[in-house]
Amino acid sequence: MLFISDFGDSAVLLPLALFLIVVLWRYQSWPAAVSLIQALGICLATLVMLKVAFIVCGASWHAGIGSPSGHAGMSAMIYGALGVVAARQASWWQRPVILAGVWLLVSGIAMSRVALGAHSYAEVVIGVLAGLAALGYFLFRYLRLPDRKMNWALIATTLCAGLLVLHGIHAPLEQLIRHLALATRAMTGACTGA
Repeated sequence: MLFISDFGDSAVLLPLALFLIVVLWRYQSWPAAVSLIQALGICLATLVMLKVAFIVCGASWHAGIGSPSGHAGMSAMIYGALGVVAARQASWWQRPVILAGVWLLVSGIAMSRVALGAHSYAEVVIGVLAGLAALGYFLFRYLRLPDRKMNWALIATTLCAGLLVLHGIHAPLEQLIRHLALATRAMTGACTGA
Protein backbone atom coordinates (compact mmCIF):
# COMPACT_ATOMS: atom_id res chain seq x y z
CA MET A 1 0.00 0.00 0.00
CA LEU A 2 2.88 2.37 0.74
CA PHE A 3 4.09 1.90 -2.85
CA ILE A 4 0.76 3.18 -4.20
CA SER A 5 0.45 5.90 -1.56
CA ASP A 6 3.87 7.31 -2.49
CA PHE A 7 2.51 8.29 -5.94
CA GLY A 8 0.28 10.76 -4.05
CA ASP A 9 3.05 12.45 -2.08
CA SER A 10 3.65 16.14 -2.75
CA ALA A 11 7.29 15.35 -3.53
CA VAL A 12 5.99 13.49 -6.60
CA LEU A 13 2.88 15.52 -7.41
CA LEU A 14 4.27 19.05 -7.31
CA PRO A 15 7.13 18.34 -9.77
CA LEU A 16 4.61 16.44 -11.93
CA ALA A 17 2.33 19.50 -11.89
CA LEU A 18 5.25 21.75 -12.81
CA PHE A 19 6.15 19.41 -15.66
CA LEU A 20 2.56 19.48 -16.94
CA ILE A 21 2.46 23.28 -16.69
CA VAL A 22 5.61 23.51 -18.82
CA VAL A 23 4.21 21.00 -21.34
CA LEU A 24 0.96 22.94 -21.64
CA TRP A 25 2.81 26.23 -22.04
CA ARG A 26 5.21 24.79 -24.62
CA TYR A 27 2.82 22.68 -26.70
CA GLN A 28 -0.65 24.13 -26.05
CA SER A 29 -0.77 27.76 -24.97
CA TRP A 30 -0.01 30.12 -22.13
CA PRO A 31 -3.72 30.28 -21.15
CA ALA A 32 -3.75 26.47 -20.82
CA ALA A 33 -0.75 26.61 -18.48
CA VAL A 34 -2.30 29.47 -16.49
CA SER A 35 -5.53 27.48 -16.11
CA LEU A 36 -3.56 24.63 -14.55
CA ILE A 37 -1.61 27.01 -12.29
CA GLN A 38 -4.88 28.53 -11.08
CA ALA A 39 -6.49 25.13 -10.50
CA LEU A 40 -3.42 23.95 -8.61
CA GLY A 41 -3.53 27.09 -6.47
CA ILE A 42 -7.23 26.53 -5.75
CA CYS A 43 -6.58 22.91 -4.78
CA LEU A 44 -3.61 23.71 -2.54
CA ALA A 45 -5.34 26.65 -0.84
CA THR A 46 -8.53 24.65 -0.26
CA LEU A 47 -6.69 21.67 1.18
CA VAL A 48 -4.49 23.80 3.44
CA MET A 49 -7.50 25.77 4.73
CA LEU A 50 -9.46 22.57 5.36
CA LYS A 51 -6.53 20.92 7.11
CA VAL A 52 -5.90 23.94 9.33
CA ALA A 53 -9.61 24.30 10.14
CA PHE A 54 -10.01 20.65 11.10
CA ILE A 55 -6.73 20.45 13.00
CA VAL A 56 -7.61 23.59 14.97
CA CYS A 57 -11.35 23.09 15.44
CA GLY A 58 -12.16 19.51 14.45
CA ALA A 59 -12.34 18.20 17.99
CA SER A 60 -14.76 20.92 19.11
CA TRP A 61 -16.92 20.28 16.01
CA HIS A 62 -17.19 16.57 16.93
CA ALA A 63 -16.85 15.77 13.24
CA GLY A 64 -14.46 12.86 13.67
CA ILE A 65 -12.19 14.40 11.03
CA GLY A 66 -8.61 15.18 11.94
CA SER A 67 -7.17 16.32 8.62
CA PRO A 68 -8.53 15.87 5.07
CA SER A 69 -6.27 13.82 2.79
CA GLY A 70 -3.88 15.96 0.78
CA HIS A 71 -2.60 12.86 -1.04
CA ALA A 72 -6.12 12.08 -2.29
CA GLY A 73 -7.01 15.68 -3.14
CA MET A 74 -3.81 16.55 -4.97
CA SER A 75 -3.85 13.20 -6.80
CA ALA A 76 -7.40 13.77 -8.02
CA MET A 77 -6.48 17.22 -9.29
CA ILE A 78 -3.04 16.59 -10.83
CA TYR A 79 -3.49 13.07 -12.21
CA GLY A 80 -6.97 14.11 -13.32
CA ALA A 81 -5.55 17.07 -15.25
CA LEU A 82 -2.85 14.87 -16.77
CA GLY A 83 -5.48 12.34 -17.80
CA VAL A 84 -7.69 14.98 -19.42
CA VAL A 85 -4.76 16.48 -21.34
CA ALA A 86 -3.66 13.01 -22.49
CA ALA A 87 -7.21 11.94 -23.38
CA ARG A 88 -7.72 15.08 -25.43
CA GLN A 89 -4.70 14.09 -27.51
CA ALA A 90 -5.70 10.42 -27.85
CA SER A 91 -7.92 8.61 -30.31
CA TRP A 92 -11.60 8.32 -29.37
CA TRP A 93 -11.22 4.67 -28.31
CA GLN A 94 -8.18 5.41 -26.09
CA ARG A 95 -9.89 8.15 -24.08
CA PRO A 96 -11.98 5.89 -21.81
CA VAL A 97 -8.92 3.70 -21.17
CA ILE A 98 -6.83 6.72 -20.14
CA LEU A 99 -9.54 8.17 -17.91
CA ALA A 100 -10.26 4.77 -16.31
CA GLY A 101 -6.53 4.35 -15.62
CA VAL A 102 -6.40 7.76 -13.95
CA TRP A 103 -9.49 6.94 -11.88
CA LEU A 104 -7.95 3.63 -10.77
CA LEU A 105 -4.70 5.36 -9.79
CA VAL A 106 -6.46 8.10 -7.82
CA SER A 107 -8.77 5.56 -6.17
CA GLY A 108 -5.78 3.38 -5.30
CA ILE A 109 -3.95 6.31 -3.72
CA ALA A 110 -7.06 7.33 -1.78
CA MET A 111 -7.74 3.81 -0.49
CA SER A 112 -4.08 3.31 0.38
CA ARG A 113 -4.32 6.27 2.77
CA VAL A 114 -7.15 4.52 4.61
CA ALA A 115 -5.39 1.14 4.55
CA LEU A 116 -2.22 2.69 5.98
CA GLY A 117 -4.23 4.33 8.78
CA ALA A 118 -3.19 7.81 7.68
CA HIS A 119 -6.79 8.95 7.10
CA SER A 120 -10.38 7.90 7.61
CA TYR A 121 -12.82 7.37 4.74
CA ALA A 122 -14.39 10.77 5.48
CA GLU A 123 -10.99 12.50 5.33
CA VAL A 124 -10.22 10.85 2.00
CA VAL A 125 -13.62 11.80 0.57
CA ILE A 126 -13.16 15.44 1.61
CA GLY A 127 -9.71 15.48 0.02
CA VAL A 128 -10.95 13.92 -3.23
CA LEU A 129 -13.87 16.37 -3.41
CA ALA A 130 -11.48 19.32 -2.99
CA GLY A 131 -9.27 17.93 -5.76
CA LEU A 132 -12.23 17.29 -8.06
CA ALA A 133 -13.54 20.83 -7.52
CA ALA A 134 -10.18 22.26 -8.60
CA LEU A 135 -10.06 19.81 -11.51
CA GLY A 136 -13.53 20.99 -12.55
CA TYR A 137 -12.21 24.55 -12.67
CA PHE A 138 -9.31 23.41 -14.87
CA LEU A 139 -11.63 21.46 -17.19
CA PHE A 140 -13.99 24.40 -17.57
CA ARG A 141 -11.12 26.63 -18.70
CA TYR A 142 -8.94 24.12 -20.56
CA LEU A 143 -11.58 22.45 -22.72
CA ARG A 144 -12.60 25.84 -24.13
CA LEU A 145 -9.09 26.40 -25.53
CA PRO A 146 -7.99 25.20 -28.97
CA ASP A 147 -6.34 21.78 -29.04
CA ARG A 148 -2.81 21.48 -30.40
CA LYS A 149 -1.03 18.18 -30.96
CA MET A 150 1.85 17.18 -28.72
CA ASN A 151 4.68 14.65 -28.97
CA TRP A 152 3.21 12.22 -26.44
CA ALA A 153 5.99 9.63 -26.83
CA LEU A 154 8.57 12.13 -25.59
CA ILE A 155 6.26 13.50 -22.90
CA ALA A 156 5.28 10.02 -21.62
CA THR A 157 8.91 8.87 -21.52
CA THR A 158 10.00 11.96 -19.59
CA LEU A 159 7.01 11.66 -17.26
CA CYS A 160 7.68 7.99 -16.47
CA ALA A 161 11.36 8.68 -15.85
CA GLY A 162 10.43 11.53 -13.51
CA LEU A 163 7.95 9.37 -11.60
CA LEU A 164 10.55 6.63 -11.16
CA VAL A 165 13.11 9.11 -9.84
CA LEU A 166 10.70 10.89 -7.48
CA HIS A 167 8.76 7.87 -6.20
CA GLY A 168 9.52 7.18 -2.56
CA ILE A 169 10.59 10.73 -1.74
CA HIS A 170 8.46 12.32 0.96
CA ALA A 171 7.73 16.02 1.42
CA PRO A 172 7.03 17.13 5.02
CA LEU A 173 4.05 19.31 4.05
CA GLU A 174 1.65 17.67 6.51
CA GLN A 175 3.99 18.49 9.39
CA LEU A 176 4.34 22.10 8.18
CA ILE A 177 0.56 22.49 7.95
CA ARG A 178 0.12 20.94 11.40
CA HIS A 179 2.65 23.43 12.86
CA LEU A 180 0.80 26.27 11.10
CA ALA A 181 -2.51 25.09 12.53
CA LEU A 182 -1.15 24.75 16.06
CA ALA A 183 0.50 28.18 15.84
CA THR A 184 -2.81 29.62 14.60
CA ARG A 185 -4.66 28.08 17.51
CA ALA A 186 -2.05 29.33 20.00
CA MET A 187 -2.11 32.89 18.63
CA THR A 188 -5.87 33.24 18.20
CA GLY A 189 -7.24 30.88 20.81
CA ALA A 190 -9.55 29.58 18.06
CA CYS A 191 -11.90 26.76 19.07
CA THR A 192 -10.36 26.46 22.53
CA GLY A 193 -12.68 28.77 24.41
CA ALA A 194 -9.83 31.22 25.18
